[in-house]
Amino acid sequence: MRNFFKILARGESVKTDNLKKVLSDFGDVEVIPDIKGNLEGYTGMCGDIRQKNWQNVTTAWDLLFKDLTEEYTWVTEDDVAFNQGTIKNILNGFENNESDLVSNRIYSKHENPQWPWWHLNGNLKDAELWHSLNCFCRVSPSLIKKVKQYRDRHGKFTFHEMLLPSLAETRTDFRENHFGSYFNNFCWNPSQINLNKVVDNKVYHPVKSDGKHSEICHYK
Repeated sequence: MRNFFKILARGESVKTDNLKKVLSDFGDVEVIPDIKGNLEGYTGMCGDIRQKNWQNVTTAWDLLFKDLTEEYTWVTEDDVAFNQGTIKNILNGFENNESDLVSNRIYSKHENPQWPWWHLNGNLKDAELWHSLNCFCRVSPSLIKKVKQYRDRHGKFTFHEMLLPSLAETRTDFRENHFGSYFNNFCWNPSQINLNKVVDNKVYHPVKSDGKHSEICHYK
């Protein structure tokens, strides 16, 4: 299976350079930056949870699916960090996995009704809602097609942490297989991440410091 990687970022940076160097040996890599303003029909992927003073309405998440080829595609936000050994192990481990979505913290609304963003469900049926933390994930050709069809029907996307898992027919949670230990420093909350000592076989998120991001990506 050929590997395709999309790095989502506000712009080119030390972090995107780090990730390109880590990933380029394993497949095709593209950085997708945010744009200023609003591209009609390509909004909604980040819901209404971004900072109110952030000027973008269309984000890199929205642009990701604009011209995305229907191939198995790995997606990473630029504040995710890992080294080459770590990503090599993950790619090998999922080479024969055909899940529509491989991601983190996957659960249904029934399992976790307290999650605070269910109200951003757009046109998704309440009984079919799922959540996933997609800072580092893989989407299938079938799921890419469904996301595009959703946008065509409704004129925009909805929050990707619901849209992707809710449209997926099959889902694999990193934490529920033998890669679970790789993601114990992976969370939406920076206070729960231990960056004091960098170790191998970890995917870190969020990593806001350029220096620490570089240290993790260059770790051998």
